[in-house]
Amino acid sequence: MKPIQQPSPDRDDRQSTLENLEKRLWQFVLLAVVVILFLTFVLLVVNIGSQFAEIGTAALEESSVKYTMFLAILVLLFCAYMIAYQRKLLGFSKAFFKEKESTQALREHVDTLAALLEVSANVNSRLKLSAILDAITQKMVACFRADHSSIMLLDAKTKMLKTLSTYGQKSERVKKASVPIGKGVAGWVLANGKPLLLNGQVNPASFPGTETKSRQITSSMCLPLVMDKKSIGVLNVNRYGDREIFSDMDLKLISLFAGNAAVAINNALLLKERLKRIKIQNVFEQLHSPRVARELIGKIGSYNDLKKTRNKFEMSILFADIRGFSSMMNALRIEDVMDFLDQFYGAMGDAVGKYQGNVDKFIGDEVMAFFGAPNTLEDAVGNCIKTAEEMMTTFHKLKIKFSRKNDLFKSLGLGAGINYGEVFVGNVGSSRRFDYTVIGSAVNLARRLCSHAESGEILTVEAVLEKSGNPPAAEFVDMVTFDGFSEPLPVCRICPNDQD
Repeated sequence: MKPIQQPSPDRDDRQSTLENLEKRLWQFVLLAVVVILFLTFVLLVVNIGSQFAEIGTAALEESSVKYTMFLAILVLLFCAYMIAYQRKLLGFSKAFFKEKESTQALREHVDTLAALLEVSANVNSRLKLSAILDAITQKMVACFRADHSSIMLLDAKTKMLKTLSTYGQKSERVKKASVPIGKGVAGWVLANGKPLLLNGQVNPASFPGTETKSRQITSSMCLPLVMDKKSIGVLNVNRYGDREIFSDMDLKLISLFAGNAAVAINNALLLKERLKRIKIQNVFEQLHSPRVARELIGKIGSYNDLKKTRNKFEMSILFADIRGFSSMMNALRIEDVMDFLDQFYGAMGDAVGKYQGNVDKFIGDEVMAFFGAPNTLEDAVGNCIKTAEEMMTTFHKLKIKFSRKNDLFKSLGLGAGINYGEVFVGNVGSSRRFDYTVIGSAVNLARRLCSHAESGEILTVEAVLEKSGNPPAAEFVDMVTFDGFSEPLPVCRICPNDQD
């Protein structure tokens, strides 16, 4: 790639001024020599005329020759002095203009550095990613007297550089541009992590994927945005048309800024991700137990990753339902009913959490919980049975408490059903609404057992009791055929704990 060397307007003016000064100095020297020669000739003629009148011809010729030679030597010495002095003066002028040019360049670099420091402070004070990116692109155009600037960030999923902010001329053309890693100039910079200063047309062989015909950039700086030795994006600054090219010093200055810009962008990305996860966490913690919420947050990066939490497990399922609640609602104030339900849900949830279970959902006056996922348990059946017993004890105390307000609460009761088996557990639903729940025939049987239980009963089947590491006291009830199950099942009643 052959760079286009475009002299700056200031440099052209200085060069023209220097050439004019040199030309005028030579003109002055030549004029001085001509004047001196003319004066010498005049003096010589006058002198010869006066002498011709006083002395003879022979003596006149000898005297004139001596006098003429003397004057000629003086004139030549004076001319030589003038030429030497002119060359020395010209050297001083060149040095002066060169020093002035260096001082001007240094002043420009200092101004650019000061502007970059101001930009750094500005972007570091912002939190929103889009505001940071827009501030950087706009300030790069101003700081480097560029025509266009853009920022492309890496999409980790697609492995593509995507333009997220663009400012200046021809911004619409690159507003939605995307580049694969390693392709084109930006892709090369991201893959190699090295800044580039490009002047003139780009050789496609050096940067595969570059469209030479569409490139109308006179000079370009392309820098990787690096954080912890990992490139997260690319910063581009361009000049179009017949413009002065960027210098190596420009590249050094913008490289200093690129590091700070990468930190600001990375902090904004982390904050954005943290806010997103907090939002997800708040939603999950309102719908699920803390353990389930932690499981979901650990596995789900976005609302589109629902399938990551779907698995098959063998676990225990518990249903508990209030008896006589529907008929009681018509005779009580709705405020008293809601107050009772609030405390009922809280008490049931505490019982489930105490034995490392997870509340699946509250449905009216019914509670569904499961044990064994996402956290594994040594005795999921034992924990489930202990929870059901705790629920019975807690519900009895709650009923006594509210009976002091209204005798109708004395008629309430609680029935529970427990089962164990292989179920499908995970997120079910859409991106707008989903539940972390368990599905399977084992769930259906647990619910049938709960519906079959009388007030104060905890029902299960014999096979479930055999799964417990420490089987509780239980008694056989009957062979029962449930809806959805072709064969009758041996149903057992778990003997309740003594209630206060």
